[in-house]
Amino acid sequence: MFKHFKRLALPLVAALLLGVVSACSGSSGKEGASGTDQTASGKRVTITAWHGASGESAKFLDNIVKKYNESQSNATVKLVFVDTDNMVTKLTAAAAGKALPEVGMLMWPMWLGPLKDVVKPLDEFIQAEPDKWNEDDFLNGLIDGNVRFDGVTYGIPIETNNRALYYNKKLFNEAGVTPPKTWDELVEAAQKLTDPAKKRWGMSLPTTQGGALDAAWAPFLWQAGGEYVNAEGTELQFNGEGGRAATQFFADLINKHKVASLSPPQNGFQSGMIAMSITGPWSIPTLNANEKLDYGIAPLPEGTKGKATILGGTNNFIFKTTPEKEKAAWDFLTWLSTPENTAEFAVGYGSIPIRKSSSDIAAWKEFVKENPDIQVHIDGYQYGRYQPFNVLTLTEITEVITSHIEAAMHNKETAEEAMQKAYEESKPLLKTWSSSK
Repeated sequence: MFKHFKRLALPLVAALLLGVVSACSGSSGKEGASGTDQTASGKRVTITAWHGASGESAKFLDNIVKKYNESQSNATVKLVFVDTDNMVTKLTAAAAGKALPEVGMLMWPMWLGPLKDVVKPLDEFIQAEPDKWNEDDFLNGLIDGNVRFDGVTYGIPIETNNRALYYNKKLFNEAGVTPPKTWDELVEAAQKLTDPAKKRWGMSLPTTQGGALDAAWAPFLWQAGGEYVNAEGTELQFNGEGGRAATQFFADLINKHKVASLSPPQNGFQSGMIAMSITGPWSIPTLNANEKLDYGIAPLPEGTKGKATILGGTNNFIFKTTPEKEKAAWDFLTWLSTPENTAEFAVGYGSIPIRKSSSDIAAWKEFVKENPDIQVHIDGYQYGRYQPFNVLTLTEITEVITSHIEAAMHNKETAEEAMQKAYEESKPLLKTWSSSK
């Protein structure tokens, strides 16, 4: 299942998009992309939705779309799988060829910047049918900075998650420790839980460059008072005290305290070889399937500047095609975002419902009853944060940052050197949402 943001390079996308705007505004809805148009005579419209779900996630998506198709007679939704590594490039090419799908499902937030010229803004739909949007019912923090930028709404959240500390209850009881609440307590607990003779580690950390390391490091950056960039996205700030502190902490967990491994055992948390792991609700189905594992979930330990966790998840977009197809796409996506369907999606997909009112839906209440620790993730939204998606080059910049965090964890650079080098290499890459207008 897709959970936090998979990192991908976006070369040539900006250049390709230069020729897209005029192409997509005159999209003819070719048969290969769109199927049969809705007409004034009331013919059923077919809309195509591209997505990157695979495995059990794809099966679940098929079932919920089938449910929609059978629930009404106005539209038929056809799902098309596109690998996430190629999604932006393929959508850009489709726009240039006037062959855009009507819908993009499970789209990563960082894709919106490169694609915003071909994504249909939703504010006219929202104004016409505010009850279908029901903004106050979205979880806190899911709109601004995720699907809304510069006052324009471009997408609808579909699934969301955040990170927490998962811990092995049996190992905790044996070591006489409780879930840590601060960085210092995390170190102390991890030291007691580490047993070199048994090749057991107190905790695990991602140790190689990329999105997994970035997602784990970001909450510690914020907890130490750091930021990736300023509010406008025009100035890099991660190389300050907060970034250095978070990087030093990660390096110390491996090199000084020796409670985490540069080569952690595969499935170490499931097998009891790792006592603590930073992960999210997508892990629950797999962990629950392990009858020998008794685990708990706790908030991430807080830093000197308080609590923070990173928000993940994906959104649904409507692409610019024809008014009839755009309206059909709106009807489908708002149906998918009702409290009932949001609850069903979260249970089936492994996430948190995007709607506050989904807490009253029977399917979600039953899931929470069976998995009461999920409340930690629900409570996390009050201090959860998105990365700065108003930075169009966020993917490239975080690749640079994590390459130097990795170097610090391997004891090849000091935390100060790592952040300074990352800053110098990232500065020429910085491009904001507003600067692309």
